[in-house]
Amino acid sequence: MIKEKLVISDTNIFLDLISVDLLEAFFSLPCDFFTTDFVISEIIQPMQISALERFIKTGRLEVASFDFDELMNINEVFEKNDNNASLTDCSVWYYAKKTSGRLLTGDGKLRKSAEADNVKVSGILYIFDNLVEYGILDPFLAADLLEKLTLINMRLPRGECQKRIADWRKV
Repeated sequence: MIKEKLVISDTNIFLDLISVDLLEAFFSLPCDFFTTDFVISEIIQPMQISALERFIKTGRLEVASFDFDELMNINEVFEKNDNNASLTDCSVWYYAKKTSGRLLTGDGKLRKSAEADNVKVSGILYIFDNLVEYGILDPFLAADLLEKLTLINMRLPRGECQKRIADWRKV
């Protein structure tokens, strides 16, 4: 179960959730949700922007902006990382570290670097697990949606996805 009160998401998590119509369920989890203005500026499809704006307007998703000193700190993280993480990636990495929040990302290189920097990191499977555990998502539906997502996002860990799909269909 989610223990943190803070969840920072990067762009790919939002896009994955939107692609399988799970944004509403995601924001039903008992967390405080944060992202950065860098992430929001990367989302360019009108439907995706509209989907997120609804949660921003209601205060369910807070968008962090940075002052000059924080931008310099983000730039320092960007320049020091050796994994080709983008400035947007570095903004969520920086913010997660600053707030002791959990970084949600589907980017393996970002995960590795942030974990090495003592940031808690999870991905889309963590979200699915919590949606099922909190009873927000029926296990059978979770299996179907995760299977659909594996067809959309080829970078997901196949073995872990298949294990969950099989377990949820046994329930």
